[in-house]
Amino acid sequence: MSLRDKFWMWGYAQEKPGTVVPFCGSIRSHCSLETAASYFGMPNVVFMNGMHSQERLEENLALIQDSKQILCGLPHGQEQALAAASRLVELAKRFPAIRGVVLDDFLQLSGHPTTTEGIAAIRRALEPAGLELFVVMYSDVNHLELTPYLPLIDGIILWRWVSTEHFWRAEFGPLIHRFKAEYGKKLFHGLYLQNFGEHSSSMCPQEFELWKMQCMKVLEALRGSYAFLDGCVLLQNAHVSHPMFRDHVIWFKQTLDWFLATTTERA
Repeated sequence: MSLRDKFWMWGYAQEKPGTVVPFCGSIRSHCSLETAASYFGMPNVVFMNGMHSQERLEENLALIQDSKQILCGLPHGQEQALAAASRLVELAKRFPAIRGVVLDDFLQLSGHPTTTEGIAAIRRALEPAGLELFVVMYSDVNHLELTPYLPLIDGIILWRWVSTEHFWRAEFGPLIHRFKAEYGKKLFHGLYLQNFGEHSSSMCPQEFELWKMQCMKVLEALRGSYAFLDGCVLLQNAHVSHPMFRDHVIWFKQTLDWFLATTTERA
């Protein structure tokens, strides 16, 4: 795996650009998921259309079928998630880039109830296509105990809901080390362009210097002797084309180009 293969764009494929996508208030996105991934040179996507609707999945998957790897979001609710997982196993025959599924907001005390039996059923449904199961967790939100679910999952996508300088300077490194050592699963970390923790979906970018700090911390955790991360996930395509996020987006693209072009890789 090359270093570039560790990068994922999270968001929504849009058959009609200029439409509203989830969690972006009333703004209209002119940048579909595959366009954002191409802009950054990210080969992989986290496709979240299916978390909200099972309609026109094939039409939207066709827009991202040239991706190297696709993780697909499952809807909330155990019965709905199980049915969607079974459908994705069939869709993977047509779209072989589908490598797994994502359960968002996993085990939050304030979120949707999840049982080991329910996750085991989803796991069994995925087995015919060999699809992996990733779960989303937040390092600053109370969770139920993850250990009983470890035999059933393949990876964790970790996010920081409220971003602070102290977290990135002092807590981020030990945190990902602990997650990797204790859980032994693939570990991705996400980057929010939007300041969700303080402003929800009302358009407000991360404070610029804090944005740069967290990006550099995540990038450095992807290479070298202390590469505890297996992937970086950027959220989401609708923010990429919004003028309010322009400086953040351009800075990250330039930084990612520099990072990849100046990292020597040996076979």
